[in-house]
Amino acid sequence: MSLLAKHAVMEQFLSEGVKYVFGNPGSTELAFMDALQDYPELQYILGLHETVPLAMADGFGRATCRPAVVNVHIAPGLANAMSMIYNARKSGAPIVVTVGQQDTRFTATEPLLYADLVRFAQPWVKWAGEVTRPNDVPMLLRRAFKVAAEPPQGPVVLSLPQDLMDGEVTEPIVPTTYTTWSSRPDPASAQRIARMLAEARSPLILVGDNLALSRGHTEAASLAEAAGCLVLAATSRRWNFPTNHPLYGGPLGFLGGIKESLSGHDVILALGTGALFASLWYEEGPQVPPDSAFIHVDVDPWEMGKNFAPTLALLADPFWAARDIREALEAVRTPAQRAEAERRGREIGERKAEVRSKAEAQLRAEWDQEPISPMRLVAEIRDTAPPHSVFVGSGGTSGRAPFAQLIDLPEPDSFFEGNASLGFSLPGALGVKLALPDRPVIGLLREGDSMYSIQGLWTAVKYKIPVTYVVFNNASYRILKQGMVRYLGASERRSEFLGMDFGEPAIDLARQASVWDIPARRVEHPADLRGALREALEHDGPSLVDVVIDKSYRHYF
Repeated sequence: MSLLAKHAVMEQFLSEGVKYVFGNPGSTELAFMDALQDYPELQYILGLHETVPLAMADGFGRATCRPAVVNVHIAPGLANAMSMIYNARKSGAPIVVTVGQQDTRFTATEPLLYADLVRFAQPWVKWAGEVTRPNDVPMLLRRAFKVAAEPPQGPVVLSLPQDLMDGEVTEPIVPTTYTTWSSRPDPASAQRIARMLAEARSPLILVGDNLALSRGHTEAASLAEAAGCLVLAATSRRWNFPTNHPLYGGPLGFLGGIKESLSGHDVILALGTGALFASLWYEEGPQVPPDSAFIHVDVDPWEMGKNFAPTLALLADPFWAARDIREALEAVRTPAQRAEAERRGREIGERKAEVRSKAEAQLRAEWDQEPISPMRLVAEIRDTAPPHSVFVGSGGTSGRAPFAQLIDLPEPDSFFEGNASLGFSLPGALGVKLALPDRPVIGLLREGDSMYSIQGLWTAVKYKIPVTYVVFNNASYRILKQGMVRYLGASERRSEFLGMDFGEPAIDLARQASVWDIPARRVEHPADLRGALREALEHDGPSLVDVVIDKSYRHYF
């Protein structure tokens, strides 16, 4: 039996379990859109700018760990999508991006909108290809799904020339066969790491997003308890460890301070961290202490040993690595080493309690502050959020530290961040909600960041996606102010922060939301905050609270 290629695309989507197609169409997607109307099982989610469907697919793909599908329009559409494709690559989001291409019968003339889409996309995707024969459509789509889904997960791009979509396909439609990647470490390596942890004076475990992909948080926690290890999140674009665990010390900072966080630890075990130590600012000297034994366990061989030489690099599923190392540790350690690990664990728990106590004291001191303190805002969110809430974003530099210190996230899939390119959080929260429909989703937005994808509010209303947005509105690019202070250092020169304060007209996201009849309030006084949050959270649909917060650019803690 034969199909037209445009129908083969849809049939392949169905065989992969695709439910949503996120997109923004154009003239080279007419065959794609014509075929789509014959498949009501596939719901098309329209975004009014390519950042919106790409960010929605990013959130959906990371929340499900399965490829999300996006369709965009030839070179200009792919260009508009590129910032979110970059984000997806850095975040490890499995996305299959299909992009319409001009009619192959006159591409040699370089017609209007034409570009070499494969070369265009290649720098920031795992794989890019173009259909040259209609009969190759099923095979190339299976390749796209396979590459996007296999770790390290990430985006792929497949170009679909307009004229070929009406060609005949005789190849069968079958689901993609995915590689089984859950491999255990070799016993000798597990034994070696166990002995190093048993003999360590101050071991440290770094957890990352590939640990979350392997669902290895429980095994990592058991290993940390057995070894008496502090646990830090080396990459924190998604939930990868229970933050209420007494051994969890929070995320490594991307604004610097990595060297200080690693200092004093004689054995450092990185579990599923992928790319390590992606700091925004340059720091002199090696980030890993030269006298530390550094062990990197991951599913991505490219990242292990890429920038510095670890003591041991182990290609293995972080779930099984954590389990096998723990079992080996329990077998090789002496009673004295076990007692020492238990002592360290108690001390780490006590230090964590002290940090939380300090945060709570700062919260009390700033409770009635005007403009509203980010500490107060985070605490009010914590106290009003429903059980099992999922947070998308953390309020930027104003909210990140208070969020890490005041909000406990004990269960998987409770947090998603896109901290590479601006514009993810607003539409990304919509994608997460579609992926996790039974959990409340709260988007913690920045006002400047949200203007990169403000069209997502229209999509939220169009498809009645119930996400509650809370805006940390300090009317500025706070991170740039911090960077400028760092840049000027001890010099006498002072910055006027050109281009870093918004001033007038104010960015008022509550007014933006009201254009599309989204229930929204702008809050300037602390006493009004809790009521506004409760009202927004109780609404069955998209809602928004735009909170005017303290504009200072000091660091917390």
